[in-house]
Amino acid sequence: MAIKADLKERDGRYKRLRAAMESEGLDALVVAGYGGKGERGYIRYLTDTHVWEGDPLILFPLDGEPVHVHVTYAAASMPDKLWVDDYRIWPEPQSEIIKAIKEKKLTRAKIGVAGMRKLVPAGVLEDMKSALPQAKFVQADNVMDRVRAVKSALEIKQLREHWKMTQRAMERFIEVVGPGMSQREAAAEPARIFRAAGVFDDLTTIHEGNFKGLPRDTPLKCDDAVSFHLELCGESGHWSEINVVCAFKPPTKLEQKLLNSERRALDEVRAKAKPGVTLASLAKTFDGVILEDGWKFDKPMWHYYFHGQGMDGIEWPFFTAMPHGSQDTSLEEGMVFSYHPHKDTIPSVPATRAPRIFDGFVITKRGAETLAPDWDVMWRIMK
Repeated sequence: MAIKADLKERDGRYKRLRAAMESEGLDALVVAGYGGKGERGYIRYLTDTHVWEGDPLILFPLDGEPVHVHVTYAAASMPDKLWVDDYRIWPEPQSEIIKAIKEKKLTRAKIGVAGMRKLVPAGVLEDMKSALPQAKFVQADNVMDRVRAVKSALEIKQLREHWKMTQRAMERFIEVVGPGMSQREAAAEPARIFRAAGVFDDLTTIHEGNFKGLPRDTPLKCDDAVSFHLELCGESGHWSEINVVCAFKPPTKLEQKLLNSERRALDEVRAKAKPGVTLASLAKTFDGVILEDGWKFDKPMWHYYFHGQGMDGIEWPFFTAMPHGSQDTSLEEGMVFSYHPHKDTIPSVPATRAPRIFDGFVITKRGAETLAPDWDVMWRIMK
């Protein structure tokens, strides 16, 4: 990874966040992180620290310097120069955050909690409310989400670089996959590329026949189709999500028709995805193309058509056609999305050979630009 975040990038993020806080009347934020995989919260965005484990917290005041409290030193990567000078280690981070709130005379302040809905561990908020009864704690996930959703120019450069590496890893799988080798052997070849590029967190799945999941020590038959899926967290903390179907039989007329429909839908969505357009309207565009080509939809499935993507595998905003789970919004320049709308169709195509197209794109003034311009989203017909 050649493009690094620096203190200039930090200062830009802090300035945008403080403007959002001021508009919400917040005196401070308590910002949560989470030692998970695809969802780590907001620590990386504010500190450039890759959270490997633990549930860190940051006190981010409207005025003055932030305080970063981690459970242990087991942050997987720290910046060459700490973005937050006041870096503390404590087994229960809320204890140090409470102390810092008192030190900064914020005991009567309106304090937003970024991560209240999903990230703050049980008991943390109760501890803060109990210790600081005159402070007003409010949910502030939306404050962080909206700021983080619009990527800086540097972040977009990092994402483009990360996606190029992801393509190289995927192309390596296409080069090596063949009958007799195990699923793990086939998956190990692209892993050599992304591990060398600084990726140490990933979701790697393989789909052949009735099996779909983490690669196993099972020989590949390669007599029909093998689907390979990568979701990679790069050295800069940004995620990519890409998929390929290696077909060892040419597509049938029905399969080719659906492939062409899905490809046309991608082109239509890209053309429409401009600032001011909603995710829900993009979903209607996708559905409209598929229906226009003569398909009908089978039973609905729960998944996101589109979701924000950056320092979490899934970021706000996101859209699903199911009754629950959407957090739709209008697109803004600088937003980045993972694209993977699909529905089971009538007539049906076997799941192994269904054309699940994945793409990533950034919203510009002119519209959506793919993060993988050299990637062919169609099947690879193997020889």
